[in-house]
Amino acid sequence: MFENSRFVVDSRQVTPGCVFVAIKGEKTDGHFYANEAINKGAAYVVAEKKLQHIPEEKLITVNDTIEFLLSNAREKLKKHNPVVIGITGSNGKTTTKELLYQLLGKDRAFRNPGNLNTEIGLPLSILNEYNAEKFAILEMAMNKFGDIARLCQIAMPHVAILLNVGTAHRGIAGNQEMILRGKLQLIENMQKNGTAIVLYDKKLLDRISLKPMVTFGYKKGDYQLVDYCYIDFSTKAFYKTPREQLIFNLKSIWNAGQLTNISAVLAALDILGIDCNKNILENFTPVAGRFRVMNCNGIYVVDDTYNASIESFETAVETIKKLGKRSFAVVGSIKEQGKYSIETHRKLGEILEKLDGVVVYNVDNEIEIMNCSKKIFASNSATEISDFLKRILIPGDVVLFKASRSVQIEKVLQIYTEEIRC
Repeated sequence: MFENSRFVVDSRQVTPGCVFVAIKGEKTDGHFYANEAINKGAAYVVAEKKLQHIPEEKLITVNDTIEFLLSNAREKLKKHNPVVIGITGSNGKTTTKELLYQLLGKDRAFRNPGNLNTEIGLPLSILNEYNAEKFAILEMAMNKFGDIARLCQIAMPHVAILLNVGTAHRGIAGNQEMILRGKLQLIENMQKNGTAIVLYDKKLLDRISLKPMVTFGYKKGDYQLVDYCYIDFSTKAFYKTPREQLIFNLKSIWNAGQLTNISAVLAALDILGIDCNKNILENFTPVAGRFRVMNCNGIYVVDDTYNASIESFETAVETIKKLGKRSFAVVGSIKEQGKYSIETHRKLGEILEKLDGVVVYNVDNEIEIMNCSKKIFASNSATEISDFLKRILIPGDVVLFKASRSVQIEKVLQIYTEEIRC
């Protein structure tokens, strides 16, 4: 019935012949836009109730429209039976996914693009983009306990990659224990003959008893990042695997977390029986917003604007300290911390003390909790911050832009890089 149909949940994206799935969210209800979808040419509306003015032959009623998406995505993957690689973790999911996608080959691998990694985004990407590829690389996100288990209902992974467990979203998830339990659901719901690839972290390994399992980490685990250094605008990284030692000359700057996650990718390739294409890996460019470093007239500008957590801030600060003569950061709030917000922002201030200067983008009040002696400027104006940076930064400096997604600190980055013609 839906062969070759395109599915949408946003009436603004409706095109003739598509299937509009009405989803009730926190801020709006897709059922309100069903008539608009039909008027724009949607072939069907999938809804949880009868809707007036929708022709009967165009209306499909179901108990749960999200479950409708999940089940249809599940059936599509079941039909083609790909090898499923599931990826989750508090940081690094997207870069790991994209690197693995490049190494497996676009002609034989599918991956859910961008941040379509939720109970809505993941099935939509499968329904609209999966074309019977041999491998399906599925990035799975978690906001609350149970999210990962529900996503695994689409397809139980043959290879389950657990990158790390941090404090991101803990205000929503409840606490650190709930985040840990939620992430472990990826492994608990993988194929019986599947293999888990897990960061060598005691709090993770103590909770996992199943075999087979391989570990990865920085100077520990079955697959190890042994060492790394920066040479001009490149990264030299040394790895050890159970069968060989490897050296990669990466054509950009990678932070320690990203470099460690390459170890997980190497493990996945070995499990799948695929050789690592060194040329592809060395020329891979980190994803925009995920610690991507640009050389702007001698100034290292670090785009880490996509999201933020205490753990990712620690990694970012340690990395930029190694890059420039002087290190600066433009920072905003770490969101979704709930009752932990004060603790989180106080810790952030301690981390930022290692830098030469901190600029605060204070478009909301949470960042005001942060106390840091290195704060040199604060403003809620992206233009004012850009003007300040132009006055103080000189060639050889490095500046990090980082905050949670909802802060939209990328606006500051965009204005600054445009004005210095980066």
